[in-house]
Amino acid sequence: MTENAQVKGSRTFPVAVLLTLAGGYLDAYTYSSRGGVFANAQTGNIVKFGIALANSNFTRCIQLLVPITAFVIGILAALVIETYFLKKEIHFIRRMVLIMEMTVMVISALLPQSEIGNMLANTMISFVCAMQMEAFKTFAGQPFATTVSTGNLRKFIEFLYQGCVEHDNGKLKIALMYLTIVIIFITGALIGTLITDAYGLHSVAVPAVLLGICFVIITWKRIASLNMEK
Repeated sequence: MTENAQVKGSRTFPVAVLLTLAGGYLDAYTYSSRGGVFANAQTGNIVKFGIALANSNFTRCIQLLVPITAFVIGILAALVIETYFLKKEIHFIRRMVLIMEMTVMVISALLPQSEIGNMLANTMISFVCAMQMEAFKTFAGQPFATTVSTGNLRKFIEFLYQGCVEHDNGKLKIALMYLTIVIIFITGALIGTLITDAYGLHSVAVPAVLLGICFVIITWKRIASLNMEK
């Protein structure tokens, strides 16, 4: 069986929806409860870094550099792990990423509301979010980002335009998928803000549950595909 078939469950649209909901939620969580830093949207952190640098606010610069650096390392880690696992013919990459993410969610919920606690939480969450971005890139035959929305919004406009000009219902359907993902990300941020404001640091348990559901879906699909081989 090819690697693509083995990870088919991880590339379904429902998994994309759940991961995106968690992605929007985590950005709202870290921004609302962990010092105004984004877990996923490193563009926002980079802009804030530039502003802080211009204002000679070097303490703020350090606070923002931590998640940015963790995000970069997370991408590299995902690439290294994927290369190693594929060489060893181990097909557990995406589920391992989910397990790491869920573990980080639990640890983050236990870290105190303090400068050090926030820095540790932001570092770990940015790290695993970067791994998610790298490990989960294609769903339903299309490249989707589950941790940011700019690319998805651009793709929505592109496919909408092409579908209208070419009278191509297939491209219009793809445009609708991208629009759905953008709306889901906004919904995740909305829910994340409301629940974090109400329950504080422990509200990070919600995206952990969403990731757990993804794990179950992927595992179930994997088992089903193995049974079909017999």
